[in-house]
Amino acid sequence: MNKKQIRRMEHKIETLIRQNKLQGRKVYLSSASDGTKQMIRILRDRGIEPVNVLDNDLTKTHSFWAYVKVITIEEIPEPSEPQNIYFVYSKFWREIMAQLGSYGIKKGNIHLLYEKATFADRVHEAFKGKNMYESIVRKYGQTKVFICPYTGTGDIYLIGTFWRQYILRNNIDKYVFLVVNNACKKVAMLFDIRNIEVIEGETAVTYFMSYYRLCQGRADIKILNDSWWEIHTNPLQWFRGYHGLGFAELFRKFVFGLPDNVKPESPQLKDVDAQLEELFLKNHFIQGKTVVLSPYSNTLVALPDEFWTSIAEKLKEKGYIVCTNSGSSYEPAVEGTLPVFFPLDIAPQFIGKAGFFIGIRSGFCDVVSAAKAKKIILYEEKNRFFQCSAFEYFSLKRMGLCEDALELQLHNENCMEYVDGIVDVILRRRMEMECSIG
Repeated sequence: MNKKQIRRMEHKIETLIRQNKLQGRKVYLSSASDGTKQMIRILRDRGIEPVNVLDNDLTKTHSFWAYVKVITIEEIPEPSEPQNIYFVYSKFWREIMAQLGSYGIKKGNIHLLYEKATFADRVHEAFKGKNMYESIVRKYGQTKVFICPYTGTGDIYLIGTFWRQYILRNNIDKYVFLVVNNACKKVAMLFDIRNIEVIEGETAVTYFMSYYRLCQGRADIKILNDSWWEIHTNPLQWFRGYHGLGFAELFRKFVFGLPDNVKPESPQLKDVDAQLEELFLKNHFIQGKTVVLSPYSNTLVALPDEFWTSIAEKLKEKGYIVCTNSGSSYEPAVEGTLPVFFPLDIAPQFIGKAGFFIGIRSGFCDVVSAAKAKKIILYEEKNRFFQCSAFEYFSLKRMGLCEDALELQLHNENCMEYVDGIVDVILRRRMEMECSIG
């Protein structure tokens, strides 16, 4: 979603709130998508907690989407109850609304938040994209422009691991590297990437994409993505996971055109001891005895609150400092832990100094993959990603980013059974560290 689409969504929800159409209602969201996560954020910011996310995909049901449980519509006791409100944001809105109607749900209880852009919209956006491109050329001269159109920090990190080899093989010296926010810039800064420019978020990305689509050949633009959703003629996304085509393989082969013998390269980490010392003193963290939890992911399904709370409680009982990588009110700290925020360009060093990391698989896991710490990366076992499981597609070890992480697949239904085992891994590692020092 771009900012324009988010603003439209916010406006529609705020209008319903002003009209008292959400007060005392049970709010359901369809379906489990990135747009749904935006809906959850917008509703929570206004004091409304959704009851459930609805999805027909059985690989997603009973998982958690931004901590809201995913169920099928059949699991709602009375779908047509007048107090139930349904929000729909999906390109398959016609099918979804027809399904809701088949359960006796009245049209007045269904609110469509999805809006399809018109051709006139795209032409208007293309003119804005043209202006943006020309401003870059005025600043840097005629140059190749690379654009990373996503907010996903994991994609930026993966690009960085291939970047040096790519530009050397292709004799690229003059270029501009566009990212959509400062978090992505921080990740790019871990690598030797020059001329990094932050454009104005995902709305600006849409402008650039419209210019690229309608005026190909007029600008030297390369999209650093395996299959961006706004390029409708690119079907490559459906090969994700097919016959071993994982995250790294798709970027290596189809984004950079590099041979299989080219391996990802971890960044050379800078000396940021002074910054880390300040952060540790400020938060009363203990080097080698601090556990960083990372329970959020923009792409993959989450694990339930009680799983993280239980891990935190048990580790604190054993004398560990437990904190949550938390950058916003939308991603609050796990109950009983300290919220901590640190720039992504020092994240690997921070995790290394802390000593321990437990996180749901996310882009942040890519960023800290080179950290010298005990890292436990978690996947929900049913979580699929196109043609394979999320674990098969995103495994750090399979990508060649990390050999020392413990990667585990858990079931949402019985994930609590893994808590003691995960805590034991941390305790054993701590004992090993103390023995080696002794």
